[in-house]
Amino acid sequence: MIRVLANEIGAKPYRNGDNPLPVGSIILKEIFDGQSCDDYGELGLWSVMRKETAGFDTDDGDWHWQDVLPDRSVENDMKARCIGCHRRDECVARDYMCTEL
Repeated sequence: MIRVLANEIGAKPYRNGDNPLPVGSIILKEIFDGQSCDDYGELGLWSVMRKETAGFDTDDGDWHWQDVLPDRSVENDMKARCIGCHRRDECVARDYMCTEL
């Protein structure tokens, strides 16, 4: 189960499918181990993308990627795990977004 949240800067553009999202947009996925909307289960981690200024990471849409574990420790190397899906054409067309609000 995944719940997607966005900050005030990015929420409306995210829902509209804008490409690119505004600099400062933060998209956060709460990732749970449950199997249905009725049973979220336990929180596994938060995956976070923050839109940076042009030139930050031109190969991957100028996004900063990180995971925050339940103990609040941060993993900054998660991009390698996620970017394969986020580079799909349908995701790139939504500024590397693969899920919808």
